[in-house]
Amino acid sequence: MMEIRYSQLCFLPVFLFINGVSLKETVEGFIGDSAVLPCSSEEPLNTIQDIDLVRWIHRGQNNVYSIINGQVSVEGRDPEYRNRVESFPEEYLRGNFSIKLNDLQRNDTGTYKCYIFMKESDIKRVELFAQGRPERQLPSEGTESRPEMTVMIISALFIGIISSLANCVTGVSS
Repeated sequence: MMEIRYSQLCFLPVFLFINGVSLKETVEGFIGDSAVLPCSSEEPLNTIQDIDLVRWIHRGQNNVYSIINGQVSVEGRDPEYRNRVESFPEEYLRGNFSIKLNDLQRNDTGTYKCYIFMKESDIKRVELFAQGRPERQLPSEGTESRPEMTVMIISALFIGIISSLANCVTGVSS
């Protein structure tokens, strides 16, 4: 039975290309953080057994995540994804097979494909860009304060002075 699934996996992209069913999304994430890669079937499922196979592939060859007959399978998963990928089993019946990739690394960047084999098969593409966080720039010594901060401080002082003057004129004490 497994040979049939793998042969479907090989011929399915040609079938979908002819029918123009391939979708592509772009996701951005920061190195060390997590990113959710979306993948959902067009039709909701009646039972969990309707899920024949869902397979996430990275760069056309790396096995990232597999769901077989509604159950997560670690068999054949590439070591670089072990303990870094999770899915949302409570969403399977809604046709949602998105995954969360944790502890992003620069080599996680690239195209991911989500193959869904049910009554009608589907392929979704997600492009992930894992990038370094921008460094915070601290002002160096002798740097002038930002103009908007100066305006805010002057405005607060001005409101305080006006309020004090108004209280003196009306005789109200705070």
